[in-house]
Amino acid sequence: MKRIIVVLVAIFACLATFAQKTTEIPEAPYLPIDERTNLITYQDVVKQEGTPKVLYDRAMEWVKQYYKNTAEVIKSADPEKCVLNMRSSVRIFYKDKDGTMRFKNIVYYNFKLECRDNRYRYTITDFKEKATGSAPIEVWFNTSASGWTPSMYGYLSQIDEEMQKLIESLEEGMQPKEEFVDEW
Repeated sequence: MKRIIVVLVAIFACLATFAQKTTEIPEAPYLPIDERTNLITYQDVVKQEGTPKVLYDRAMEWVKQYYKNTAEVIKSADPEKCVLNMRSSVRIFYKDKDGTMRFKNIVYYNFKLECRDNRYRYTITDFKEKATGSAPIEVWFNTSASGWTPSMYGYLSQIDEEMQKLIESLEEGMQPKEEFVDEW
């Protein structure tokens, strides 16, 4: 009789362990992955009327309005080639047990703006979490990695949301400004 009870307890323990390991993994958020580098990369060429210099000046004006500390963000600015290289960051948050959003960490990214006749191109890539420094955040897609948690998909979604806001703001900022003429 004791053997039967021991066997039944062992079976239930195995079933409980198996049930825990087969928890459903949520669907990964969609983020644009560059086929060449396998890095998350937001890139687009936007048609916008203007010379490279005019577009570059608009870009500089937008950067100064969008970022608080442009001296820290702008890594290089080449007005002759009309190229801006920047490095900035977004903050990511986790949900506490009581549902409160709490600061988790900072994720850095590289941002390049290139201006040509009647178009500009932005490239946002090389996302890295401050805590790991050199590890790209693309590892958060690897559900089989040790230490992976579903909250990592939430962090990726937060980053995507912030990048969408940045791109929308950039595209608005690159529009020509209406000049007010005071005809009195």
